[in-house]
Amino acid sequence: MTKTYRTVDSGSSDTDIANFLAWVKANAPADEEVAANLAFVLARSGETFRSTGGVTADVASTGGPSSLSTLLCPLYLRAGGLIVPKLGVPGRPAGGVDCLAQVQGYRIALGEDELKSAIRASGYAHFVASGRYAPLDARVFKLRQQHNAQEVPTLVAASLLSKKLAVGVQRAGLDVRVAPHGNFGRTWDDARANAALFVRAASRHGVHAFPVLTDGAFPYQPFIGRSEALLALATLFRSNADPWLESHKRLCRQLSLAVAPADLRPSINRATASELKQHFLANLDAQGASEQAFDVAVRSCESGHTHTLCAVSDGFASYSLEQIRRIFVKHQESTAATVTSGFPDPLGIVLLQEPGEWVAQGQPVATARIATTLDTAQVRRELESALCRPGCQPHGQGIEGLDEHE
Repeated sequence: MTKTYRTVDSGSSDTDIANFLAWVKANAPADEEVAANLAFVLARSGETFRSTGGVTADVASTGGPSSLSTLLCPLYLRAGGLIVPKLGVPGRPAGGVDCLAQVQGYRIALGEDELKSAIRASGYAHFVASGRYAPLDARVFKLRQQHNAQEVPTLVAASLLSKKLAVGVQRAGLDVRVAPHGNFGRTWDDARANAALFVRAASRHGVHAFPVLTDGAFPYQPFIGRSEALLALATLFRSNADPWLESHKRLCRQLSLAVAPADLRPSINRATASELKQHFLANLDAQGASEQAFDVAVRSCESGHTHTLCAVSDGFASYSLEQIRRIFVKHQESTAATVTSGFPDPLGIVLLQEPGEWVAQGQPVATARIATTLDTAQVRRELESALCRPGCQPHGQGIEGLDEHE
């Protein structure tokens, strides 16, 4: 018996798309054929790009605060000689492309000739759709938000895959961030099933997919914020990162190794901080920025961390990522009209203790950068609520204490 599938196209009205989303939720919430068909339609709704001269690869993510994978993985992939056309989307609170947009001069909207030039110059381009690539995906995503369809696996897989198809990515890595607030699997079992769905959908288009599940329930590393991500990169390039940030760097290397062909993995595995920095600077230059502009952004971020947040009691360091995200998004949206880049950056934090570490009352647990345009006292109260209330038992990566009184 032949299955009947519904779909949409660029001519579909918002009502048509909303009806399609309802149909997927009810009839095909985890269907690789629907995901593959939709990904193709989304990818072909605008311009497409194909790079020449090498194998193309990228590592996307399923969203969530604090990871640097969309910034570090392209550098590792370049260390292996792979071509990285990275079609990014704005993050909440800090996606890769909006962090790079904090560097003066960095062009994130590239025409076809500019994109080809950046790829020729550095082998890596990080850019946004800007209505040129997969424009229907942006429309569908907005309606997914309005109609409570953000976590439907078929729709998530189609959206992720469409961006890879639009720019000719042959090897698609995926950082599947497993967390209670995740949109592609709140549990490990669900995330595993969804990752397999993505692999099957990608294979229908000849794309080799390599998802890796990572634990997004806790901060991956201590630097959270758009400019703070740049500060984290600078810290890694200086080779003076603390063990927490270094462990995240290793995770990003593993994600990159997973997607790379076997013969290129040794080069990725031995890539040094200096080599990663050179690939980063080559990309900055190719997209209109400079090392000097990067240094200015980093110094500005460092000097902005004038607020120290301390534990309100003895206990184990505990941070609410969901609360952190809400705080950041709220203040980014409130200041959006004050910036020309489209990526406001009024707030950032650096965590001083890993989740689960014992802290004493009054001990610093984070520093904060708070723009003078914000109500400083109010923002401090919000951050203290999310960061400064230690738990009774340790909870963190690889450790979960149970409180017998709970």
